[in-house]
Amino acid sequence: MPNQSKPKTDAKSSQPKTIEEALARFQMEHHAAGKDGKANYGTYTTLAGGLNAVQPATHLGLSHTQTFEHIVVGEKVVTVLKTRLLFTGEDSDYNTVIESNLPFPDLVPNRGNIMQALGSAITYARRYSLLAIYGLAGDDDDAEGSAPVAVKKEIARSPARGANARQAKPSPVAHEMVTGKVAEPSIPQNQKDDLANDLKKLPVIGRNKVVSAFRQEYNISSEKISEFITTPEHLSFIKSKIAEVESDSP
Repeated sequence: MPNQSKPKTDAKSSQPKTIEEALARFQMEHHAAGKDGKANYGTYTTLAGGLNAVQPATHLGLSHTQTFEHIVVGEKVVTVLKTRLLFTGEDSDYNTVIESNLPFPDLVPNRGNIMQALGSAITYARRYSLLAIYGLAGDDDDAEGSAPVAVKKEIARSPARGANARQAKPSPVAHEMVTGKVAEPSIPQNQKDDLANDLKKLPVIGRNKVVSAFRQEYNISSEKISEFITTPEHLSFIKSKIAEVESDSP
């Protein structure tokens, strides 16, 4: 009877040929990242833990990158985290990229430290985007953090709520990082008061012309413009309009 030994399997022949096959084989053995971090509400998956959880995918030809891009939405510059899942197989015709984009919301400084708030947002976004693109489950920060006890603790120890939170403003450094432009200095209160007095001296029709021009120039929907006059550019614009109104007066 002939020897019926099993044929040897070439390591290369067992490699997946498409990104779908690679992901399917990865997810057959890996479905969740471990919770290696601790917080007040319990355990959670750290960014390092997430990176460790997806590392076995490299043996199947999968890899990833996470970079930043800036896109213009209307008159606003938005920072976007771009996560790309790449597949490199034996046949270059099947090399594929899956891409995911996550825009960052407006940041509120953590006790005045905008860089700390930015760092936390980047870590949080990278962690969740990474797990999502590989199809892995992680911790549920939002669900665990919204438990009644946790909410009470947050309210008790967080002074930056209500009016205080609304008054928080990003620093010039964060503005420059996101927009690529150096933020203009704020206007001293005495200059704001002088400007308000100059506006009051104008006739009602002239004053309305100045306000309307400012709202149109800076795309402001509010009837009151005082809270939007924040930079020397705004101040210079309104002064020029006041001068135009005064020159047109008989």
